[in-house]
Amino acid sequence: MPVLDYAAARDKLDACFAETARGLPPEALRLLQDHEAAFGAVFASKTQSYREVLLGCALAHWLCPGVNIRLPYVKQGPDAFNGRSLDEQVVNPFLMSRQIPCSKGPYLATFRRNVRLDVSARAGLRDQAGYDAMLTVLDVIEGARGGEARWPVLCLLQKFMELRERSVIQLASVTRMSVEQYRVFLGALLHNQSGGLIPMLLTEAVFETLNRQFDCGWRIERQGINAADGATGAPGDITIYKEGRIFKAIEVTERPIEETRVMTTFHTKISTSGVSDYLFVYTAAAPSDGAYEAAKLYFAQGYDINFVKLGNLAVSVFLAGDAGTRAVFMDVMLSLLQKPEVPAAVKTAWNDALQTAIRA
Repeated sequence: MPVLDYAAARDKLDACFAETARGLPPEALRLLQDHEAAFGAVFASKTQSYREVLLGCALAHWLCPGVNIRLPYVKQGPDAFNGRSLDEQVVNPFLMSRQIPCSKGPYLATFRRNVRLDVSARAGLRDQAGYDAMLTVLDVIEGARGGEARWPVLCLLQKFMELRERSVIQLASVTRMSVEQYRVFLGALLHNQSGGLIPMLLTEAVFETLNRQFDCGWRIERQGINAADGATGAPGDITIYKEGRIFKAIEVTERPIEETRVMTTFHTKISTSGVSDYLFVYTAAAPSDGAYEAAKLYFAQGYDINFVKLGNLAVSVFLAGDAGTRAVFMDVMLSLLQKPEVPAAVKTAWNDALQTAIRA
C-alpha cells in the first residue's frame, strides 16, 4: 500500500495556500476556468464532504502518483490509501486552522464504508448532482500528471478561499493583554501579506485610540488601499483634521523609504497641500540616511517630516496610556475589521495573531 507522509502533505498544503493567496499561476487558472462548472457545482453543494474529499484525493495523487484515489480505504487493495487518516491529520485540521467552513467529522462519513468513488456510489446519495460534479473533478485530478499534479490542489484552494469570503468570520477578542503580548501580536499580524491593508488599519486604530483616550478632537479619514492621492486630493493615506484644518498627514508604507521618495512626497503632497506635519509609518527596513537628511532640509523650511516603525508607534501609545488604552485599541480594531470590505484573510490573520500572543 502506498504510504503518505502526512507532515509533508500539510507543509505542501500550507505552501500552496500561501501561493494561491498571491494569485493562481496561469496554468492552474486555465485549469480552473476550463472546469469552472464542475468546481462551482461542488462548492455550491450543501454536502461539504464532496469538496473535502477532493482536496484529500488531490493531495494523495500529487504526493504519491501510484495511489488509486477512487479507493479511500486501505483494505480495498494494494493501491488504496487511508483517506480517513489523511482527513483527520491533514485536511480537516488545515481547513479549521484557516477558518474555512468544513465538516466537523470525517469527510468519508457521507459515504458507505469501503465506498469506491465512482458512479457505483451515486444511487445512495442525496445530492447526486453535486456528486456527479465531484466525479468530474476527480477525473481532472487523475489527468494531472508530473509537475501538473499540484494544479488541482491550487484550484481547490482557490475555491475554498472564495467559500471563506462568503462566510461569516467570527472575530476573536480578548479583554486584557499586556504590552509585551501586544508586541508579539503586532509582529505576528504584520507578518501576513494583505496588500497594505493590515498596516493601514493598525495605523488608523492607533491614532483613533489616541483621539478617544485623550479627547483630541480629531476627524480621521483613511483612503482606500491603492487609491491615488492625486485623484482624491488627500495628502496621505490617512489624514487627521482638527477644527477643519489638516493636523497631520500620514503615509503608511511597506516599501523602502529613500531620499527621492521623501523629496517626491514633499513636492507632490506636502507643499501643495499645505501640510506642516507629515509622518511616514513604515513596517519594513528603517528609512535611509538620505531620507533623514531630506527631512532635515525641509524642517529648516518649516515642515515636520518624521518616520516611525508601526510596531514602535503602537507600543509607545500603549505605554503612554494604561490598560484602558489597550482596550480602546481592541474595540477600534474590531470595528474596523467588521466592515464588509475587509477580506476574510485579514480577519483570519487577526484571529491567528491573537492566539499567538495569548500563547506567548
